[in-house]
Amino acid sequence: MLASVASEKLLLTLWVGGLWAIGYLAVPMAFVNLADVTVAGNYAGQLFSAINMLGLGCGVVLLVSKFVQYKTKVRQLWRFWVLLAMAIMSAAFIFYLQPQMAEIKQLDWRTDTQLSELFSLLHSISQNLYLGLSLLGLALVLSTDEQLQSIKAS
Repeated sequence: MLASVASEKLLLTLWVGGLWAIGYLAVPMAFVNLADVTVAGNYAGQLFSAINMLGLGCGVVLLVSKFVQYKTKVRQLWRFWVLLAMAIMSAAFIFYLQPQMAEIKQLDWRTDTQLSELFSLLHSISQNLYLGLSLLGLALVLSTDEQLQSIKAS
């Protein structure tokens, strides 16, 4: 039991620490220090892609771990539902938002009003989703699952 809690904390810290370090430190520093905004944007996209792949991997491992550990009682764990939401958010980034934004970047989007508006919309959705992902992750890292003992015992 202790090893599984430690493993969960380690994976969560890796995932959420990466989210915070990339989204709120590395990417803003890239835009401040790189002269070309396009280069900074491409670099940011690569960083976000990497952290979302890492997050999806961590999320799947954590979800499977919860299923193995708690079986049908897993539905009673609020942490399970938060992890599921975070994994879905990461998948949305990987399989929809990032590819759409990359496709728009390949086109002459800065001169096309429709493409520019679509990119802005996707960027805004991404920012809000990333903030939500970061805050949900922070809640998991800072909390403990007090239900564990009562669920495990029943």
